[in-house]
Formats: sequence, structure tokens, C-alpha cells
Amino acid sequence: MKIKLSLLIAILFISVVSVAQLPLNGKWSYSLKDDMTNAQPNKAFLDWKTTESTKLKWEKADLASNGSIVWVKKTVIIPSSLKSELQKSGALMLSLGRIKQDDNTYLNGKLVGTTGSGDIKRNYILNYGDILWDKENTIAIRIRHWGDVCAIEGNPAILAATPEQIFLMRSLAEGVTNKQKVNGKNAVYICTIKNKADRTVNAELTADFYDLNQKKLKSVKKTISLKTGDNTFKFPYQSTSSFLKIQYSLSIPIYTYKTNWNDEYGYTDITYRPVHPLVAYKAKEIFSNAKLAEQNIQGWLGERLKANKEQRLYKVDEAGLLAGFINKPGAHPWIGEHVGKFLEAACNTYLNTKDAALKIQIDRTAQQLIAAQLNDGYLGTYDSASQWTSWDVWSHKYDLVGLLSYYEMSGYKPALVASEKIGNLLYNRFGTKQGQLDIIKAGAHVGMAATSVIDPMTDLYRFSGKKEYLDFCYYITESYNGKDGPRIISTLDSIGRVDKTANAKAYEMMSNLVGLVKLYRVTDDKKFLNPVLAAWKDITQNRMYITGTTSSFEHFHDDHLLPATAKDNMGEGCVTTTWVQLNMQLLNLFGKMEYVDELERAVYNHLTGAENPQTGGVSYYTPLMGVKPYRTVITCCMSSVPRGIAMIPLFANGKANDVPSILFYQPGVYKTVLSDKTSVEFITKTTFPEAGNATIEVNPSSSSKFEVLLRKPYWAGSFSISVNGKAQDVTNKETISISRVWSKGDRIAVNFTLPLTVLNGGVSYPGSIAFQRGPQVLVFDKKLNPTLPEVFTVQANRVQLENAPGVLPAKWVGTQAYQVKAQAGGKTENIILVPYADASQTGGEVSTWLKKQ
Repeated sequence: MKIKLSLLIAILFISVVSVAQLPLNGKWSYSLKDDMTNAQPNKAFLDWKTTESTKLKWEKADLASNGSIVWVKKTVIIPSSLKSELQKSGALMLSLGRIKQDDNTYLNGKLVGTTGSGDIKRNYILNYGDILWDKENTIAIRIRHWGDVCAIEGNPAILAATPEQIFLMRSLAEGVTNKQKVNGKNAVYICTIKNKADRTVNAELTADFYDLNQKKLKSVKKTISLKTGDNTFKFPYQSTSSFLKIQYSLSIPIYTYKTNWNDEYGYTDITYRPVHPLVAYKAKEIFSNAKLAEQNIQGWLGERLKANKEQRLYKVDEAGLLAGFINKPGAHPWIGEHVGKFLEAACNTYLNTKDAALKIQIDRTAQQLIAAQLNDGYLGTYDSASQWTSWDVWSHKYDLVGLLSYYEMSGYKPALVASEKIGNLLYNRFGTKQGQLDIIKAGAHVGMAATSVIDPMTDLYRFSGKKEYLDFCYYITESYNGKDGPRIISTLDSIGRVDKTANAKAYEMMSNLVGLVKLYRVTDDKKFLNPVLAAWKDITQNRMYITGTTSSFEHFHDDHLLPATAKDNMGEGCVTTTWVQLNMQLLNLFGKMEYVDELERAVYNHLTGAENPQTGGVSYYTPLMGVKPYRTVITCCMSSVPRGIAMIPLFANGKANDVPSILFYQPGVYKTVLSDKTSVEFITKTTFPEAGNATIEVNPSSSSKFEVLLRKPYWAGSFSISVNGKAQDVTNKETISISRVWSKGDRIAVNFTLPLTVLNGGVSYPGSIAFQRGPQVLVFDKKLNPTLPEVFTVQANRVQLENAPGVLPAKWVGTQAYQVKAQAGGKTENIILVPYADASQTGGEVSTWLKKQ
């Protein structure tokens, strides 16, 4: 009888929790003016507009063109009847559903909740003491949108809080950190549970300990009481495994509620045994990338590579990258893309440097990511109700990118197994069979975010040899022309304009183009290559900035329309990196110097210019006109730009048709092995890009006859080559081949000037010019010119560029500074110019386009 009575009370309790609510229907007020006093309850609603609770959505045409904030407010009387319901349920919450995109929500001027993702439903606990019972309460919501849409998608209401909102689990440890190996450590693993209800409840808490192979090492169960506020429970454990995964399982009978919380610690040392793809490319490869271990770049570019490793990769927020995988949902919709990007960048950098600290970081991150994979192969950051929406496939794409990079470098089989589980899940979940999902509907930007998974799926096919992954790539290309598809291939084949393809979103479209090139390489079917070549031609001729990037507001625009201020959101870092990827793939296929030209343009300007060499901060959009907004928070570009920089050693030198080829004249060492097994080392000494001229010492393992290819850059003046003092014939071709018997110590002298080129401002900046010296665009940095008037002009003809010694600040990274004459305030002044990649590292406002006289 006692058991039946308890069960009846529990049922009544749960039924009360589920039905008590106060709908927030009717009129809501809103304003597009951002003012933090709007949160206050006594703030007047002057000049605010109103809309119905069912119409809390604003399209691009409704939103302010000069801001990204919408304030929404409502006054509501919260009756005492709901007060009694609060006492029964333990807590009340404000339910708003999903909000596009970020929000800060206030009750009577007090912040009650904030969320940074448009994919997370808002349910904020309302404290008893913050509610004005039977009086007017003011709910104010500050929403930050991204320009296209702003919305509150739920049906706002105040109702009984659910257990998910009442009980919050977290974890930590004493004696170890997540980054340490934990074997043999006398550690205490701690689970904290916050109870937001106004009562104590009984519960059970179980801690299960697992090793890297998911073998359960220990299980501890505790009967606990959860008082209002924070509750701490400790589990001492000395692990025999250097890696440890802990799953805390909470059961609260009165709520019939069960939930889990996970934590991961440590890593296992592995010996790297590199692997090669099982499936070779069918399309002929003309240019082979340098092996990263055989390329040591020094000088200006070497400093940028070093800064990328030490200022960015070393400092990446590992916990932030992994948190959404270990405990779902993630902090924002595409939090899942970052760990894969980091792994690819870090793997390339480790192969190039053999940095021991970076290896630990890579092993730890990869292993903790793999340990978070669900049994069905899911390795995303969405809760079960939201899987395969928004950016979920996109995040799995970057899982594959990172895990396959790790597998190729290390031979660590679990990385391939995890990748195949992802591949199998995607193959079975998406398709045209009954019960399968349409991949076009699983991603943003006309489905291009989701379909871009074609890129690593080609790699998964090559490393696994399993044809179903190739079939999945075919399915993606067919989906392009499906209902609501982006029609990437058909549009580019017919009109060849990226700004008229799909919704012209640059990053996602070019990510698909990279995948199509790879698909061509594995199939030798030119229907996958032709649209890519059309897109490349269109971008280079009509949509390319002088610094080697493209896009404004993340989209391609009309011919030669290239706005370049900070407010134009130009040069997204992800776009620059994907442009580098695309050109590297095309260089592999054709070996043409036009692709090297584009790589060089990006590398010496926009790619390296998007990362501050002093701080490792990354600029999401990197303007030609304005301050570069360097930050170190987790963003897509903060993860992409380091990837791009880490790729540089792959193509700075290499082999064209098996001939050693020197493409970037940077100081350093390049080693390779010839077809006859002769090993050869090239040692380049130069101060480029500060000055022209380079000496290349050739050191074969034995005297041998072979060919060496030297690039003749499009910008070089007075180009000449000599070998051991003997002049060589130099043609007008883009490359010069020298075939002879080479012996150790032979020297190639490459001499050239770096003439100043004046570039026209075009459609977007008529009457303005820019300066290019060698591959580098030179710009005005206001902090280096503090006394110059705001308005000045420069000559377009007979410009005299001179060195400007002693003008750079003490901590400035880089040594180049130049001066030219300008007219300012009726007087002739010297203005200081520096390479665009170096500019703004101390916060100076950049001017690339300068008014001409």
C-alpha cells in the first residue's frame, strides 16, 4: 500500500510538472537599436514597434543594415497561482524555443540566461525571488543575428521546469588534468550536480571508468541526496590506463529522469607508422607535393610557420574543441568542425617539424575525439533530437579530415575505424532509398554545407578501399541536381559564373569544388573536373582580390565588385584557405605555374596576413581597408587559417614530372629522392622577400645527371640564372630547366629584381592605386604614420620606393618597411608602407587603396 501511495504521488507530481504554464501570447515589442538599458523594466517603449507572439521573425529586409542586434520585450503579470505550481514542481522556467542566433535574456533587468547557438532550445530557470508575483514583470531579450534572419522560433511560455533544466551535471578532478596521462595517479574524480529546484531529492549516481578500448575498468554506485544548489560527489581511483573515460549516470526516481555526463583524461603514446592510400589516383599527377619531413622553410615565411605552431596550434583550446563531442549539445552549431581542422593543421606541422610537444597534443586530441564516438558511428555535437540538421554533416566532414590526416601520419588503426563508422553512418542515413534522408536538406546554403563531405569521403575511399564511399560521392553529385539542390556542376558547365551558382556562398561552394577535383582524380572522369576549371577561371578573372582571397559577406558578387573595408566582411579566412586547397589540387593535376601564382599571392598576403605573428590571433574577415580584427576565440576562420598556413611546405617546392622544382625562393632546405634513387639536397640562401637573388647549393648523394626546374615568377625583373658562375639560357617561359651532371656543392645563382607595380583600384576603388613589390602588396599602416594628415595622395607614375630603416616598433615581426612620397596638406611627406601580411599586427588601421594624385 505504501509503494502504491508513493507511486501515485510521483505520478501526480510529474503530471503537475507537465501541464502548469503561462503562455506569453499577444503583442511583443521590438527595437533594432542596441542599448543595454533596454534590459531594465522601467525603460520606456518609445518608438518601439510591436508584433504578435506568432510572428517573432525578421527577414533581411526587416533588419537594420548597420547592426546585428534586435531587442524584444514583453510585460506580463505572473499570477500567484503559478507560484503554487512552482512549489509543486520545484522550479519554473522561461521557454522560448530556438533563437536565431545568440541571445541574452533578462527578467526584470536581471540576466537569467544566455546561449550562443541557434540550434539550442532556450529554457531558462526563473528564481523565486526574481519574480514579481501578481505584478508586471518585464522579459527582455537581446538577440544577435547574422544579417539574413532573426527569430524566436518557439512558443514563449513560463512553465514548470523540466529535469533537464533543474539538474546540471559537471565534472572535474583532483590530482590530474585532462591533458595528463592518468595511469598510477592517486586522483579523485569529482561529479558536481547543481539542483535548481527548491527541494532535496534522492537519487543514484554511478561512475563507470573505461580505458581507450572501451573496456570497463571500474564501476562505483552511490545513493545520494541532491540539496538545492551545488552537490559534490568524489570518486577516488588510481587508473591502470594512461587514458580514462568516465561516464557518470544519474537517476532521479521521483522525476523518472535519467541522464549521463562524460569526462575524458589523458592519452596513450603511440609509435607512428605512416600509411599510404590503398587506392591510387587514376588521373595523372604532374606535380607531387614535397614530403613535409624533407622541407625546412626559413626566413620570413619560416617565421610565419613557426608563429603558426607556437602562437596558434600550441594555444588551441583543446577542451573547448572537444566539449561538444564528449557532452552534447555543443556550444554552437558548428563547434564540431574545429577539432578536425586542428588535427589536419597539427599533423602537417608535426610532419614538417617533428615537434615532440605537438605530437602529445595531437595524440591526446585524436584519442579523446575517437573515445566520444557513439556506437552507431555518430561523432557530432548535436543532441539526438537535432541530429543531421544545420551543420551536423559539415562537422562530420571535418571529423573525417582530421582523423584521416592522423591515420595517414600515424597508422593508428582506431582513427580509420572511427572514420569508417562515420562513412557507414552517412552512407546508410542519406540517399534515395525509402527511409533515407536527403542530404540537400541536411545542410545550409542550398545543401552545399552538407554535400561538401564529398571531399574527405574520396579520401576515405582511398584509405579504406571500400567502394560504398565512392558510391556515396556519386550520390552527392547526383543530389546537386535534385529538388532544391545547388546545381553546382550544371550551372558552372553552362554559364561558368560562381556568383550565379547556388546562393554564391564562397566557402561551401569551393569546399565542394575541392571534393570534385579529388573525385576526378580517383575516377579520371572529366565531368567532375570541367566545372571546377570554369569556376577557377571565373574567380581569377572577375572575383579575386589583389591579396589572394575572394568573397564579401562570405559570398561571390558581380564582376570586379570587390569592396574591401571592414564593414564589407571581405576575405573570410575559411575562403582563403579553401582557395589555397583548390589551387594545390589543380597544381597536382597540371603542374601549371598559374596555380603557383595564385598560391604565392595568397601565401605572401592574405593567408599569412590573417594571423597575427605576435599573438596567434586570427582575423575572421581581413580587410584591405581598416583594422584587422585579430581574436583568439573559437571561430571557423581561427581554425581554417592555421590549416592553410600549415599547408605551405607542401607546395613551396616539389617535383613536376618527377623533376625537382624550386617554386618559392625562400631560404631553407629541400630534400628529395630521384627516380634512380639518388637523394639530393637543395640548400637555399636568400633574404627574399626583402631582396631578390638566391643561391641554391645542390648536394646529390653521388654525382648524377638530372634535371632541376626553377620557376620564373611573373613579377620578377631582370631574371637570370648561373650555375657555378656560368650563365644559363633564360627564356620567356614560366620555368627554366637545367639538365646536367650535378655534384655536391654545385651552386645555382638565381638573380632577379623586385620591381614596384602600380595596381589600379578598379570598379570598387576608382581613382585609387595600390603598390605591389614582388609577390607582396604594400600598404599604409596608420600606427606607423602617426603624424600624417588623414587625407593624402600618392603618385601613380615615377614612384620612388625607398627603404625606411628604424621605423618599426621593437616587437614588430618582420623587417621590411618602405617609404614613398605623398602630398598631404599642400606639403610633400614621406609615408611608410609595409607588406600587407605584416600590417596591423599592433592594431594599426590599414589602407591598401591609396588616392592617387
